[in-house]
Amino acid sequence: MPFVAVASAGFAHARQWGVLAALLGFAAGWTAWALLRGDPAALLGDDLDLGQRLAAVRAGLAGLVVLLGGYFLAARRRGRPLAEFAVAWNRRLLLLAGAPACVLLAVPGLAERRGFVPLVTSLGLGLLAAASAAGWRDILARCRPRPRLVAAILLALGLGVAALLIHLGVVRHHALVSNIHDLGIFENVLWRSLHGDLLATSLFPDDTFNHQHFAPLLLALVPFYAIAPRAETLIVVQVLWLCSAAIPLYLFSRRRSDSLALAFAVTLAFLVSPLIHASALWDFHDLTLAVPLVLWALWAHDGDRRLGLALAVAALLLVREEMGLVVAAFGLFAALDARPRRGLVLLALGLAWFVLVARVFAPGTGVGAHADGLRGNLAEATGYRDLALALLANPLRLPLELLRPDKFGYLLCLGAPLLLLPMCAGRLLVLLLPGAAIFVLSGNQYVADPYFHYSAFFLPAVFAGAVVGAANLQRRLGRPLALELAAGIVVAALAFGWSFGLPGGSFRAGFHPVPTALTEAERERHAWLTELARTLPPDACVAATGDVGAHLAARRCFAWFPARLDVDYLVLHREDINAKHMPLLRKLRAEQRFRTVDEQHKILVLQRNPDK
Repeated sequence: MPFVAVASAGFAHARQWGVLAALLGFAAGWTAWALLRGDPAALLGDDLDLGQRLAAVRAGLAGLVVLLGGYFLAARRRGRPLAEFAVAWNRRLLLLAGAPACVLLAVPGLAERRGFVPLVTSLGLGLLAAASAAGWRDILARCRPRPRLVAAILLALGLGVAALLIHLGVVRHHALVSNIHDLGIFENVLWRSLHGDLLATSLFPDDTFNHQHFAPLLLALVPFYAIAPRAETLIVVQVLWLCSAAIPLYLFSRRRSDSLALAFAVTLAFLVSPLIHASALWDFHDLTLAVPLVLWALWAHDGDRRLGLALAVAALLLVREEMGLVVAAFGLFAALDARPRRGLVLLALGLAWFVLVARVFAPGTGVGAHADGLRGNLAEATGYRDLALALLANPLRLPLELLRPDKFGYLLCLGAPLLLLPMCAGRLLVLLLPGAAIFVLSGNQYVADPYFHYSAFFLPAVFAGAVVGAANLQRRLGRPLALELAAGIVVAALAFGWSFGLPGGSFRAGFHPVPTALTEAERERHAWLTELARTLPPDACVAATGDVGAHLAARRCFAWFPARLDVDYLVLHREDINAKHMPLLRKLRAEQRFRTVDEQHKILVLQRNPDK
């Protein structure tokens, strides 16, 4: 078609496509200028001089000209009317309208300072990607599904993520970012269990882990710990176990959605989620063991695999004392999901197990061990009855707590990478009830922090809920949207992972940022600390400050300084000693109860003076 004819036909209908095409071209050109400029923080603060502003506008106009020129040339080459061609490609390139938002994601530390900005940005980019994918539906629908290729890609991604997390976890531990609370506690439990004292630890009263939590599933880790009895083993096991949750999530997603694209997107979102990475790297916690088990239970329930469901539920009950409530919630979901008999059995089993643990096996766990973490007038609660009464007596407590800025932001962190689809999951949302109760009642600020392990209460139901929510949404709208939703989830998850993850500069695992490599001084300090752990008498009782204590927990008598002083050795890291500890140290020196036997790398080793 002649160029003049193409142009004339196109301009005659310019209102149909011209404004949007100009917006897309300008956005692309401006974004390229902003990213190549290399200082996105200046744009966030609008710190541009006149010359820079003119350069930005020129770049945007150049992008506009390139896009319009491309439309003209492509339409002429294909012999199609310009307006028709431009309308179709405007829809396919709609994601370019959100390109300037990529500049926001490139601002270092933005998620820590202004978390709602990258949250809304991630969600917006995901919705634009879904709208763009609608323009590609005809092309993508002609592609033959290749489940083996998808599975291979996810497997490679999962192994890569696991390898990276193991590396970061070990580096974090060797850099003294790990702590007695909680890596040291769990290593002491496993070391004592390996040597015959099942679930014992000298860090808790009564010399038992059951004083704080009931977690017999930890005994299943003892054989792995026996292969390499060191803290790094717990780090590796936790990472691999948590990443393995992608397998039941993918299987459940394939079955429930009947969409390869949606299963791929949700599983990818799981593997790149900073919440998963933080849970894997934040020392070691028994709660994270529940994540794959809940997903395996969902897969087995959905496929009516009774043996698999029984095994997953049995293991889940042994994770921690709260898991009886999780199983009860699962039973309620099963009853609502057209399996009333199975649901009632699981509901009764979960509640009975919960009562049995609270009354017989470990009556000091749960509320009794953590009453000080409850909010407001619930701090005096003595049992679960008080908590249930508080929830039922004031229905306003739930919405008011959920609308607190920190907790509402946390909920957005769960839903935004998944396009808020879990909100449409219907009856599956009952699986969130136990975690929601803890979330609402707890006064612990870290329960609403996405970089702590408490996310384990929500992660299985949220990611599985995205799949169910997508299916429910398509059913209500009466048309297939799997490809669009899959594209949106991929983009939103990658944007969220970039901003809140390691590349964005805001990522933490627990309290501290995660180092990516050791300095030479840190390597030397770790080697010296490893040798110290080896040379301390195995029957000696040792107390240590938090960060070095995570390296010394493999012994029968071990304590946290300053909680216990009737020990043979004190190992104190000067950088981990705060002002309130100094009077105690001066008193110990004045009384000559301990003498200095070594000090290197700012780590002080004191031995009890036998004369004192």
